[in-house]
Amino acid sequence: MTTAPDAPTWRLVDAPHAPGVDHPDAWAYHGIADLERAVGLADLGHDDLAPRPVDLWVESAHQEHVRQVRVVAVETGDEQGGAGARRVVGHGALALPVVDNRHLAMARVAVLPSHRRRGIGAALAEHLRRAALLEGRSTLFAEVEFAAEPPAGAAGAVVPREGDGRVAADLPGMAFARRAGLALEIVSRRSVLDLPLPAGAVEGFVAEAAAHAGDAYRVHTWQAPVPDAWVDQLAALEGRLSLDEPNGGLALEPEAWDGVRFRVEEGKRAERGEGLLVTAAEHVATGTLAGMTILEYAHDRPGLTEQESTVVLPEHRGHRLGMLVKAVNLREHARVRPATRRISTWNNETNGPMLAINVALGFRPAGGSAELQAPLVEVASMCRG
Repeated sequence: MTTAPDAPTWRLVDAPHAPGVDHPDAWAYHGIADLERAVGLADLGHDDLAPRPVDLWVESAHQEHVRQVRVVAVETGDEQGGAGARRVVGHGALALPVVDNRHLAMARVAVLPSHRRRGIGAALAEHLRRAALLEGRSTLFAEVEFAAEPPAGAAGAVVPREGDGRVAADLPGMAFARRAGLALEIVSRRSVLDLPLPAGAVEGFVAEAAAHAGDAYRVHTWQAPVPDAWVDQLAALEGRLSLDEPNGGLALEPEAWDGVRFRVEEGKRAERGEGLLVTAAEHVATGTLAGMTILEYAHDRPGLTEQESTVVLPEHRGHRLGMLVKAVNLREHARVRPATRRISTWNNETNGPMLAINVALGFRPAGGSAELQAPLVEVASMCRG
């Protein structure tokens, strides 16, 4: 006589979208944020990457360029407490680009550490796999963050098909993704700059880079909103970044950016309660923005700033413009965000020039991300039976 398996103590529910983040129907956003914070603390030792409820709400409220599909695993039992009493123990998210990269489905699955190995992750992954197939997507992409890269020669380390970097094979997320058939394409390095910098350090970087660039370039720095006169050129630089950044074998197309999309992103930042700091280098003779960099920060998280896009047009490289715009932006950041204690950024391990600039500025390695993909038709179901 065989014993029937225990009935699941959880069930999957489509995450509802609420009129606002404080509405009772926004319970899933709050539950996902709590879960991601717990996952970050358990797996990475920090919650810097955990979204806030407002971040999740804004992404679901604005789907002009990327549609969001969200499903949550909630504990079953007494439902008398209403939606707000549901405890989110797992969540799955599918990001579906709708303007460019319409072949792509970007998946994330996370399970509360105390509820792992109960089939929750497999059920969430299968739900997302089927949703991506129904959407007609052909490539599945996923990321697995890690706290530290294993040392060279470490047993069991997985290396990407292209470029540098290593990932421990026994990470739960890696083991899960590889069982599903996803392959490691590249490794992204997370780097952190501890603040404040030594006195005079930023000015030294600015002076050195400015001397190299000479009078052919002038810099501009803005907080949001960016002046109308420059928004289209900044958008073009954002699009150029997606074309130039080395991505190994990832099946990524250049992103389609224009001034309208840039303004949409500015509006989303404002709704999230975030600030923006941009420094750009103008080529004086032509009035062209030759390069730019962006810092982004949440007003309710004063200790942390995120370094976002940095790009220099190919025809203007070799003039230290990357260092110039980043150093000037850091100088301005020290003025507007004096309480910040760290700046976090990401770079593909294949992007040697930008990594070199970050290392020179004082950024230190702080973990990273495994970037995996597979043709969707080859992705195996993780559910059994």
